[in-house]
Amino acid sequence: MASVAEFIELRESIEALAGQIALSVKNKALQDSKDRLEEANRKLEALKSMVASDVQVIVADRLSRQLTGLAEKIETMAAKKPAKKAAARKKQAETTD
Repeated sequence: MASVAEFIELRESIEALAGQIALSVKNKALQDSKDRLEEANRKLEALKSMVASDVQVIVADRLSRQLTGLAEKIETMAAKKPAKKAAARKKQAETTD
């Protein structure tokens, strides 16, 4: 069974990654955001396996919701990115005509 200290260390690691993901999303660094989200989700799964009290369940649920929200922001950013490239290509094609 994992100790409370290990749980706290893992929680803090996930929270730090969530902060980095939010910053990456703000800076529109898509691949970096995806990589960090993947790492955070792996750590969250490990954290969930360590849950031993009601408080830890609440923490795991909160982190899960936070990462889900960040994943949605990344998906939105990914969906917008190709559209911007296509618009730029179209504009460039118009100027060369």
